[in-house]
Amino acid sequence: MKLKEITYCGLMVAIIASLGCVPLINLPFFPVPISFQSAGIMLAGSLLGRKLGFWSVVVFLLLVAIGLPLLAGFRGGIGVFAGPTAGYLLSWPVCAYVIGLLVTWFRRIPNFSRFLLANLLGGMVLMNCVGASYLVWQSGLSWNQVAISSLAFIPGDGLKAVLVALIVTQLQRHHRLPQLR
Repeated sequence: MKLKEITYCGLMVAIIASLGCVPLINLPFFPVPISFQSAGIMLAGSLLGRKLGFWSVVVFLLLVAIGLPLLAGFRGGIGVFAGPTAGYLLSWPVCAYVIGLLVTWFRRIPNFSRFLLANLLGGMVLMNCVGASYLVWQSGLSWNQVAISSLAFIPGDGLKAVLVALIVTQLQRHHRLPQLR
């Protein structure tokens, strides 16, 4: 990696960590809280592309694994990868990669729509499918229970996808962004 790419990854790790300062919304009927950090994952894929987005999220998760309290609710440590949120967390690097890939695949689509579609598919659908699948396996809850409870994430995730698409579109319009790879 070039120094510029390392800098972009470091900045994205800081952005994802800072989004963890937004308080969690605990759901009384579901063991997975609502967090704003998934918007950081969408930003990583949208802004940095598949390669740098993937690596920035991997670095973030490694920092969490060694115990830094960077997750929403100031959680950290290897134990978070054994709890109910583990599937969502483990999906994050893949989601950033897929978002970056979709952004390049959808080049012919106008910017806002391209980023929105990539974030909805890679950030919302993929993340929730992987997270819910792991939760069913880990918790013993039924698919129906998890699917119905997961509906609580859709409005917020859709709003995050729209906000990220707006931010990235504006940044692309007014600033020179890194080449997506």
